[in-house]
Amino acid sequence: MDEFDSIDDQFARHARQLTEDPSARLDALRKCSFFQPVSDEWLQRLSAMAEIRTFRSDVSIMSQGEDLKAFYVILYGAAEAYRNGKVVGTIETGDCFGEAIFFGDGTMTASATVIADDKIVAAEFSKTAIEALQADPHAMVSMDKALLLALFKKLNGANRKIERLMMG
Repeated sequence: MDEFDSIDDQFARHARQLTEDPSARLDALRKCSFFQPVSDEWLQRLSAMAEIRTFRSDVSIMSQGEDLKAFYVILYGAAEAYRNGKVVGTIETGDCFGEAIFFGDGTMTASATVIADDKIVAAEFSKTAIEALQADPHAMVSMDKALLLALFKKLNGANRKIERLMMG
């Protein structure tokens, strides 16, 4: 077994552990920066709602213009976001995408295509899980804060890009 096979095996074991072991999944979510503002009580509930998904390098996780079916938080790895075929950002460990699913009353579409940069482990929250969260105002207090902080981070990144474009 060479070094790369060992890395693949470690990745597979880690993903399987997060899928099969609720306490390992909860621990991974707790360590994730996106979930920092979420109380332990609500994080336990979110952890039970999360489906752990893995994606290989160069796999499209969502495509621009498609109906949003889920919200994702990357627990390990990174992805690139493309809008109209151009890279518009990097989504890293602790970052989320598909958050527009929280803000629409009807069908929302993806504003960008998201492609795995390398292997990714992500917590996926289905549209059904999101609807269950939205039905509980207490659950949404924590999620709203997490979403606002994530959107603020994205807005700051966009502002920095605009500033660089204007300067040079």
